[in-house]
Amino acid sequence: MTRGVPVWQLAAAGLTGALLGLAATRDALFPATPIVACVLFAVLGVLAIIDARTSYLPDPWMIAAGAAVALHPIIIGATSELAVGVFFFLLAAVGASIGFCLFAITRMVTRGQLGFGDVKLAAVLGGWLLPFGWQALGVAAVLTAIIGALWMMVALSRGRRAAPYGPAMIAGAILATGLI
Repeated sequence: MTRGVPVWQLAAAGLTGALLGLAATRDALFPATPIVACVLFAVLGVLAIIDARTSYLPDPWMIAAGAAVALHPIIIGATSELAVGVFFFLLAAVGASIGFCLFAITRMVTRGQLGFGDVKLAAVLGGWLLPFGWQALGVAAVLTAIIGALWMMVALSRGRRAAPYGPAMIAGAILATGLI
C-alpha cells in the first residue's frame, strides 16, 4: 500500500498536507471545510510522496481521498442548509466527472504517457475544486501545468525519461485552494 516508502516520509508528508489544508482554507465559508481539507490534504500529501518515489498512486489512498471529497458537501448539508449541501454535492460530482473525462481523453491521446492513477486523481481533485468555483479549476490547471513542467525539467536534468504527474497535480490543487 505504501510501496516501500519509509514511514517517516509518509508521516511528514501527511502532516505537511494537513497543515497546508488548514492554511489554505482558513477563511472558508463553512466550518466543515478546514476539517475536511486537513484530512484530504493529509491523504494527498501521502499520495504525493508515494507517487514521487514510486510513480504509483495506490487505490486505498485514492479511495480515502475520494471519500473525503464526497463527505465535504454531505457535512456542509448536515451542519448548515441541506439545499447548499446538495448543490455542493452536485458541483463535486460535475467536477469529478470533468476531471476524469479530461484526463482519460488525455491518457488515450498520449498513448499511456499519463497513468490511470492520474486519471483517478483528476476526478478527486476536480470534485474538491469545483465547489470553490470554476476559477479554482482554472487556477489549478495552470499551476499544475507549470509545476509539472518544472518537475519534468528536473527529471530530465537527472537523466530520467519520465516523471510522475501526481505531485504536480496535488501541488496545483492545494495552491489553487489557498488562492481562491
